[in-house]
Amino acid sequence: MDGFQFEAFLVEIFQTIGYEVKETKNTADQGADLFVSRFGKNMVIQAKNYSGSVGNAAVQQAISAKAFYGCDEAMVVTNSYYTKSAKELAGTSGVWLIDREGLQSYLDDYNQKLIEVF
Repeated sequence: MDGFQFEAFLVEIFQTIGYEVKETKNTADQGADLFVSRFGKNMVIQAKNYSGSVGNAAVQQAISAKAFYGCDEAMVVTNSYYTKSAKELAGTSGVWLIDREGLQSYLDDYNQKLIEVF
């Protein structure tokens, strides 16, 4: 799965579990890959499909995108894990980090919604 496929995968998950989702253009997105909204809150998402740990740069991109687009919240989602410094920066800046285990939780919700439909 490449980065664009990972973003499409996240669109499907977030839509199915009840978020309104808007994708960004593929270039010059100011650090935003997706916008999701639910319960009146707008969130920017930076998606990282990595084989190694995700560092500070992804968190910095999410912080920048949140400010640039005027979103209420920012999140970085990865299929991997985060470095200690990325966790520290996210903690002090209020950026939500969803790692491999957190993504599995979203997948569990997604699968439950699919079961409910059938």
